Amino acid sequence: MNQKQLQYFLDCCETKNMQKTADRLFVSRQGVSKMIRDLETELGTPLFHRSQKGLEPTDFAFSLIPHARNLLDEYACITGMNTLAGQKQNVVTLYALDHVLEYLSADFLRDFRKAFPHTILSTVESTDTGALNGLLAQEADFAITTGPIDSTRFTAGPLFYSRFCFRMAADHPLARKEKLTYQDLAGQKIISKGRAYRCFRTHMDEKILGAGIAVDIFAETSNETIALDLIRKEGVISIGYDYMDLLHPAPDIAVRPLDASESGSELYLVTLKNTLPRKSARQFRQFLLDWIPAHGKDQIAWPGAQYSTVSPSSGIS
Repeated sequence: MNQKQLQYFLDCCETKNMQKTADRLFVSRQGVSKMIRDLETELGTPLFHRSQKGLEPTDFAFSLIPHARNLLDEYACITGMNTLAGQKQNVVTLYALDHVLEYLSADFLRDFRKAFPHTILSTVESTDTGALNGLLAQEADFAITTGPIDSTRFTAGPLFYSRFCFRMAADHPLARKEKLTYQDLAGQKIISKGRAYRCFRTHMDEKILGAGIAVDIFAETSNETIALDLIRKEGVISIGYDYMDLLHPAPDIAVRPLDASESGSELYLVTLKNTLPRKSARQFRQFLLDWIPAHGKDQIAWPGAQYSTVSPSSGIS
């Protein structure tokens, strides 16, 4: 059984006609017929009922279809790995919390490309847990995520400090306050990125619901367009980080920082512990660590103020 036999078989199942399959594959009808006959001989059972109307897959053929598709998918993956093998040493894969790359901006990618034109930076937006799992599965060279970081499995270095904040319509009653506490959210409709994110679970489980503050969780979404639409039309309050919430200021949207002893979180560049990074990965790490402070990305600029990147704790456990 080979890749071509499986492809001919699947096409025959779809078209239910030898000639249509031949036309689709740009081969002769006789070639398709022989390929199917050879596969039936190898499997020891008919795959189609043949008639003047065409082909009708047998019960065995129907049971074979999903396995044939899976095998062809595996063939495609193997072929792709072979094609990309020559590039692997020059690809650096980064899993990052959503909007981190947008915060760094396209300038970061342009500058990195200029500095290392032969290195491909592959970026994937993820949840905090997903980013760390990507490291553990060795699917990524680096992760950018919030703390705390398990120091027994990972090595982490701080990039910048981001404050928790709230977004709401500019005419929302709470927009009159300079800062908001968790208690201010009592009875409010709120949205946030969702329980797949550790920061959301920390807010909701420990600081809000665990503290007995009753809120109406209107929705959970990481989609920025939807979040802004709900803020404008439903009067919801969005909970998030300032590095993303200040990216696109709008006159009808108010952003307020959290007033609490733990008012934010450090974002870290994380690698898997006890691994030897490739040269391209080492170059990326140093470039990122140098680029962030050189371009003022180590501080989040609020209207009329700038907040220090120094966090209350290291966030590495």
